[in-house]
Amino acid sequence: MTGLKLITFDLDNTLWPVDEVIRQAERTCGAWITEHHPEASAALTAERIRSVRDRLIGEQPDYLNNLTRLRRDAMAQAFIEAGFAEREARHIAQDAFLVFHEARNKVSFFPGALEVLETLADSYTLGALSNGNADLERIGIRDLFAFHHSAESIGKRKPEADMFRAALHSAGVTATQAVHVGDHPLEDVDAARQHGFHAVWANLIDLSWPSDLDQPSHYIHNLHELTDLLPLFDD
Repeated sequence: MTGLKLITFDLDNTLWPVDEVIRQAERTCGAWITEHHPEASAALTAERIRSVRDRLIGEQPDYLNNLTRLRRDAMAQAFIEAGFAEREARHIAQDAFLVFHEARNKVSFFPGALEVLETLADSYTLGALSNGNADLERIGIRDLFAFHHSAESIGKRKPEADMFRAALHSAGVTATQAVHVGDHPLEDVDAARQHGFHAVWANLIDLSWPSDLDQPSHYIHNLHELTDLLPLFDD
C-alpha cells in the first residue's frame, strides 16, 4: 500500500498558541481558590507551585507522562506543606484542578486551523498526539479526529515511540503512509522522522531550529500551507 492515509497533529502551539492559555487558566484557578478557600490561597503562588512541581519531577520523572497528575499533586503538596491536612489538601487540589482544566481548554485557534482540519478530515484519517492534557471534546473538535493519544493515555510522552506506534495501530496504516505535524523540533519533528513517519514542522510561533538536529525537510508558517505539501507524501 502506498500513498498518504494518516495525518497526526500535535495540539498545543500547533493548532493553537498555548502559553497565554495556561497563564489565564492559572489565574482563573488562583482566583477560584482565593474565593472558595482564602486560607489556602497564600500557599498557591505561581513560584511556589513551580518549585514543588520541579521537586516532584526530580523525585519521580514519570510525572512528565501525566501533566494532570503533576499539577494536581503539586497543588496538594503545596497545601500540605502550608499546614493543611492531606485529605483536605487533596480535596481542594482536585476541585481547583477542575477549574484550571476547564479554563485550559478555552483556546483560540491559529488562523485557518479549523478550516484546514475540516478539509483534511474529508480525505484523510486525522489523529491527535499530545504530551499535554488538552480535551478535544471540551474544545469542540473531537469529531474531526479518529483518535487522540496522549502521554497520559499511552503512558509515555513523545519523543518515545509508543504514541506513534499507537497512532499507526489505530489507523491501520504503516509509518510511510503517515505524516506528523507539530511545533516541537525534538518531540514532534525529529521523533516522527526517527519512527518512520513523514514530518512537517509547524513553526507558527517563530521558533529557532536547534543546531544539533538535522534541518526539517518540510515546514510551514501557516496551517493553510499544509495542503500544498501533502501531495509530496503520496509518492
